[in-house]
Amino acid sequence: GTPVLVDGIRTRTVGTVSMDMLAVDLTPCPQAGIGTPVELWGKEIKVDDVASAAGTLGYELLCAVAPRVPFVTT
Repeated sequence: GTPVLVDGIRTRTVGTVSMDMLAVDLTPCPQAGIGTPVELWGKEIKVDDVASAAGTLGYELLCAVAPRVPFVTT
């Protein structure tokens, strides 16, 4: 799976992304729950690392983000 950061803990996606949903392996994050911060790419998870794991380019991922997806910066 592609890398994901859950509450500062690096883990990965599992299965296939379906529309706007994905599953994340929370085994290394037993305290995770609703409202836990998740980074799909950003400061700790580079978009090119996600793209490489998905067999594509970071540019393609960024261009594919729909306008309805909020862009959050901290």
